[in-house]
Amino acid sequence: MCYVKEVELLAPAKNYEIGIEAVKHGADAVYIGAERFGARAAAGNSVEDIARLVAFAHKYCARVFVTVNTLMDERERLEARELIVRLYEVGVDAVIIQDTRLTLMDLPPIELHASTQCDIRTKERVEELRKLGFTQMVLARELSIKEIVDIARSTDAVIECFVHGALCVCYSGRCFMSEAVTGRSANRGECTQMCRLPYDLEREDGRSIIKGRYLLSLKDFDATMRIGEMLDAGVRCFKIEGRLKDMNYVKNITAWYRKRLDEMMEGKGLRKRSLGDVRLMFEPDVRRTFYRGGTEYFLSGERRNGMCTMVTGKAMGEPLGDGVKLKNGDGVCWVDEKSGELKGVMVDGNERLPRGVQLFRNNDIEFERVLRGESAERKIGVTIKVEEKYNGFRLTGEVKGYGTKNVDFQCDKSEAKDAGKTMEVWRKTLAKTGGTEFRVDDVVLDFGKPWFVPVSKIAEMRRALIETLSEGWGRVTNRCDVVAQKACNVAEYGVIPEELMRCRYCIRYEIGECLKKKGVYRGELFLRNSKGRRFKLGFDCEKCEMIVNNQKQ
Repeated sequence: MCYVKEVELLAPAKNYEIGIEAVKHGADAVYIGAERFGARAAAGNSVEDIARLVAFAHKYCARVFVTVNTLMDERERLEARELIVRLYEVGVDAVIIQDTRLTLMDLPPIELHASTQCDIRTKERVEELRKLGFTQMVLARELSIKEIVDIARSTDAVIECFVHGALCVCYSGRCFMSEAVTGRSANRGECTQMCRLPYDLEREDGRSIIKGRYLLSLKDFDATMRIGEMLDAGVRCFKIEGRLKDMNYVKNITAWYRKRLDEMMEGKGLRKRSLGDVRLMFEPDVRRTFYRGGTEYFLSGERRNGMCTMVTGKAMGEPLGDGVKLKNGDGVCWVDEKSGELKGVMVDGNERLPRGVQLFRNNDIEFERVLRGESAERKIGVTIKVEEKYNGFRLTGEVKGYGTKNVDFQCDKSEAKDAGKTMEVWRKTLAKTGGTEFRVDDVVLDFGKPWFVPVSKIAEMRRALIETLSEGWGRVTNRCDVVAQKACNVAEYGVIPEELMRCRYCIRYEIGECLKKKGVYRGELFLRNSKGRRFKLGFDCEKCEMIVNNQKQ
C-alpha cells in the first residue's frame, strides 16, 4: 500500500501560459501536451515552451507532466522515445502514457504515469502496469470510493483520480465510436465527441421513444463533496480535466479545488506537494466558468438518475435564483417548455426572458472580466537567519518542510552606535523580496553585537540568498526500474471492433426503464444519429453496463 503523505492537485494546460496561471492559482502539478502523441491534437506545445513552464513550476516545487498518451505504430514509438528524451533533458518530471509498449524501449529515468486511457479499473490491472515500471495510476472515472480503496490498499503506486471536468460516457481508451463514424480515432487524439451529439432512441421497428436528445452527453464530474473520502481512500493526486479549456476555466477550477483540498487535508497528517501560499483576488465558483451541471458519477457506489444533461451537449452554467442581477453581456439560457430545447440570449437591456422556468447563466461577463486580469498571487514563506562570521556573515534561508540553503558574504563591519535602529534596518532590508516568488515570514539575527553594515550591502546579501533559493529544490524522480516481464496489453488503432462503447452509465436506467424493473419494454433499443445511422444498444445486466454496438443501417 502507498504511504505517501504528500497530496497533489493536478491542473490541465492547453499551453504554457495557462500552465503558469495554474501554478499561480494553486496547482501542485500541471499536465500539458507536447508537439505530438498527446491525445488532444488541438493542444500541442513545443519542447521549448514546455521548458519555460518547467522553469516556472519548479520555483514552487510544482511538477510538470507531459501527455504521450496515444496509440502508436512502430515508427511512431521510435519518434515518441526521442521526444521523451528531449522532455527529460528540459526537466519534465513525468510522462503520461497509454501505449504501454513504450515501456519496453530504452527510456531515460523519468517517471511513467499510466493514463486513464489504459482503462484502469482493477487491482490486477494496476499490478500489470506496476510491473511495467509505472509509478502513478490514473484510475477510471467510473469507480466508487469503495473500489478506489480496494485498489489503493493493494499497491505502492501513487493513486490518481479525476476530481472535476468533462466525463467520457465510455470507459476511457475503449471508445471506437468516433473512428467508426468519422474515421478519426479517439485513441489518436482526434475524438469528434460523438457523445455530445443528439440522438433518437428507437425500438426495433424504428418507432421513436425519444427524439433529438443528448442521450450520451454526461454532466461534468464534480467531486467537491467527496474530497475527504477520496483522501481517506488513498487518492494522492487529484486531477482536473480540461486541456482544451481556456485560461479563466483553469484559474477558477484550480483555485476552487486548492481551497477544498487544503480544508480537507487539515488534521489528516497530509500536506500539499508543492511550495507557496496562494492569495486569490476573487471567490472561485465551479458553476461560473464552463459547466454542464455537476454529477458525482459513481463515487457513492450507487446508480442514480440525473447523470445526463439530455437537453444539450454544451455548458448550461449556474442556475439563477430570485434576485440575481444580470449585467449586459451575460449569457442566459433555459429549456423551452413546449419544444424541450435549450434556448438562450445575451443580456443587452432589451431581451425578454421567460417567466416560470429555471434560468441558467452560461456566461458571467463580470466574473470573466475579473479572471482576465491578475487574479492570484503565490508566495513561498521563508525564514532568514543571519549569523556573524569573523570576516562577514552567513545568511540561511529556510523553507519549512523542504530544507535550508545558505550563502556566505565577506564584508567589513563595525559595532553600531544605535543598536535598536541598526537591527531594525537589518530586518526591514532583508524582508523585501520585490517581485520574486518569496515572502519573508521571519528574520533571525544571531549576532554577538549589533553590527552596522551599509543598507546596500545588506540588500546585496539578500539578493544573493534569494537567487540561491530560486534555483529550486531539484527534480524528484522515483521511477521503478522493473524490467517488463510480459507482453503489453494494448489495443491496436485502426481496428474497429463490434463493441464501440462500453459504459457504466445506462440510458435505460436514466429514463426509468431498467430491465431489473417489472413492466418495462424489453425489446431491442437503438440510437439513431442526425444522419440516419443506427447503433444497436446492448445491456450487460450482470455487470450493470451498457454497450453501443457497431451496427450499420
